[in-house]
Amino acid sequence: MKNNSRLKDVLFTLAFPIGTWLIMEILCLTLKDVHAIKSMLDIKTIIRNTGIAAVTAYALSFNLHEGRFDLSLGAQRLAGTILGGLLAIKLGLTGFAFLLFAIIFGFIFGLLTGLAFIGFRVPPMVLGVGMALIWEVIPYVVSGGKGLNLFGAQGMGVLTESWFQILVVILMAIFVMILMNYTRLGYETKAVQGSQLIAQNSGINIFRHAVECYALAGALVCIAGVLDVSFTTQMSASLGNTSNGVVSANMFAMILGGYIGERSDQSIGIIVAALTLSIFKYALSMMQLSEANNSVVNMVIFIAFLVFQANRHVRKLHKEQRARVALAQEKKANRTEAVA
Repeated sequence: MKNNSRLKDVLFTLAFPIGTWLIMEILCLTLKDVHAIKSMLDIKTIIRNTGIAAVTAYALSFNLHEGRFDLSLGAQRLAGTILGGLLAIKLGLTGFAFLLFAIIFGFIFGLLTGLAFIGFRVPPMVLGVGMALIWEVIPYVVSGGKGLNLFGAQGMGVLTESWFQILVVILMAIFVMILMNYTRLGYETKAVQGSQLIAQNSGINIFRHAVECYALAGALVCIAGVLDVSFTTQMSASLGNTSNGVVSANMFAMILGGYIGERSDQSIGIIVAALTLSIFKYALSMMQLSEANNSVVNMVIFIAFLVFQANRHVRKLHKEQRARVALAQEKKANRTEAVA
């Protein structure tokens, strides 16, 4: 029985990317007479998009699952990636050093954001907007408004390798899985998600926990920034709080990953969700949908999924309520008969 249950969970998890590919393959062949995925280049592109979406979704999940939407994550990604890349290039180091520097800068920016959150006690979204404006200025000033350009930089070729991107995503999945299931932080996260007041009354330092979540989110989102700039070769230094869109766009992967992860693990669910959405978006582009129309279709499906999530337990709750009412009526009838 236990093996059957595990098999069902595995099939449920695999059904999302495989089912999405089959549906989109049929649509592409029917409407445009093209395959959804037709070359190794397409596969590499999907792998890269999956990696970026998965790591960004991991970063979002640390705070968003506890009710904190950090609107400065995009600016942390921008600042950590640009500063890490500029430092690695100046020192003549390789892509591995670039990744390490980006993680360190992201961790520092996330840590400072978390300290500001517990120090000023302002709502997370308000704090995020203010911190985003600050973090955006730093890479703009340091780079002289030029941002980061990896074109022609020595030692950065490893970043574009598919095996490197797959390895990074797998290591991140293992890291998040261990962190959430076998460490103090994971235990505290589950407790805080239930109730911050109860978690605090049980002895958990919710302020230290919040700072840790901010710091880890900053480090992870900069990994996504490195994976992104390794393909585009450049990242512009933007101002005016315009940097968070690329992070918010991966919220669907995080929420869908949480749903898929109910049958396995959240870290696995997020990767599967990111792969599913990457296949879906790429197939839409193969059907010659513009980027704007592609975003509209994704947002419509995202909203539909949110509606499903909000109402999927309603039928069960109504059934349980009717059962309780029927039981109460039966007991009342039995008491009436006993009195008579």
